Amino acid sequence: MPAAARLALFAVALAVVAAAATLLGRASGITVAEAAEEGHGATAGPGAVPNGRSDVAGGVRLLLAPTTLAVGEPARVELRLVGDDGEPVTELDETHDEPPLHLILVRRDLTGYLHLHPERVGEGFVADVTLPEPGVWRVYADFELGGEKIVLGRDLVVPGAFAPRALAAPDDVAEAAGYRIALAAGDLRAGTEATLTFGLTRDGEPVVPEPYLGASGHLVAIREDDLAYLHVHPVESTAGSTVAFDAELAEPGRYALFLQFRDEGAVRTARFAVEVRR
Repeated sequence: MPAAARLALFAVALAVVAAAATLLGRASGITVAEAAEEGHGATAGPGAVPNGRSDVAGGVRLLLAPTTLAVGEPARVELRLVGDDGEPVTELDETHDEPPLHLILVRRDLTGYLHLHPERVGEGFVADVTLPEPGVWRVYADFELGGEKIVLGRDLVVPGAFAPRALAAPDDVAEAAGYRIALAAGDLRAGTEATLTFGLTRDGEPVVPEPYLGASGHLVAIREDDLAYLHVHPVESTAGSTVAFDAELAEPGRYALFLQFRDEGAVRTARFAVEVRR
């Protein structure tokens, strides 16, 4: 083989290795020092929008281990929050109604969803996780610190045959565990606050949700393009068999909405797709 051709192949091989190393680094439990040297997550610093697209925001970094789980097998995931000085951040804001840390796991094609509340252990937190399908799952750590909302994100890998499924077309009705949930959202525009109202019924009868973490329901919105995250609580006037949320979806595009409510002692999850226009 001519020398020029050999050099070209070598350059391609180096590019592939570099790309693979970058992907592995982003999925790994990289240390604070390594992250600082490589600029990992450096796109979001203090004052960044709390949307979970980075593992660092508000002067706090998320460390996660392990970052690879076996499909369908229970595993204990450890989370640590560290400051710019490398010291652990443990004193999160707390209320009597909610745990200090929400852990949201979403498969990257937006077809799988888990909402967990890690327990504090030592200088970090732990959560028992079972991921039912292979693929790459986005992990969001959602908490408040000093009155500031912070959402950090990292990836978990579940090896196996992965066939991504397209997000369903926007619809205003979802079925979940025998419940029928109807959504009234109107014309959604980027950067404009809108009221999302969900009506709950089962067998044609209205369902009044039980309190869940101090509210009648919880809503998480995730943008399909970049997995930007928004966690919304219902408006205080919500009552009866409807749950309403005031939400501002900042960017145009298609979003998955994950509504959770409690009935008969169990938490139910319904997924919707909506389109947000400019």
